[in-house]
Amino acid sequence: MIIIDDFIKDEELLKKINNDEDFWTVGYRWYDGWWKEGVKDLHHELIKTIWGEDSPHEGVQVAGFEHWVGDYTSNDSFDVIGEKWSLKPHFDKDEDKWVKDKTFVTPKIGTVFYPDPEIDEMEGGMLYHWEKFPPQRANEDNTIFWPEEEPEIIKPKFNRLVIFDAGCLHAVSQIKSGRRRAVAINLWEEKPTGFIKEY
Repeated sequence: MIIIDDFIKDEELLKKINNDEDFWTVGYRWYDGWWKEGVKDLHHELIKTIWGEDSPHEGVQVAGFEHWVGDYTSNDSFDVIGEKWSLKPHFDKDEDKWVKDKTFVTPKIGTVFYPDPEIDEMEGGMLYHWEKFPPQRANEDNTIFWPEEEPEIIKPKFNRLVIFDAGCLHAVSQIKSGRRRAVAINLWEEKPTGFIKEY
């Protein structure tokens, strides 16, 4: 896992993100990458800033980027394995492929970025990550049992970048107050099935 604080140095980019309502529209999207389709919006600009030539992570060969905005408050609550979560424990995977043939295909790597200053006022909403709990350890019906290992627990923080294995178990703890807006970006070696249908 890589955690970098004060990641974006370009204050104008952060201002543009926080003043653009379209940027914060919830929903999953696909981006083939700047080398194929250029940079068409702020999501693309952010992805290139994180994963382009100045990336803090070593270069990776990918088919593209799945990306979405997560927007959670204390109203988002799930009871799973005896705990309350705002985003329940899960594995990022090709959901359509899982439904079709129960095969786990996970992203090469995952990213979470916190560009909203309001997140520093939030209570709760920690990112939990079990790096030694891949989907193959889940029950046959994809239900989760409580891992024996202790998770890494990462506090969301304005302008903090987290790079981690999104194919392993992760979750967001219950938000007690405030709002948790973040951008998630998964890098895929092959485009997930759902995006092949759409794009």
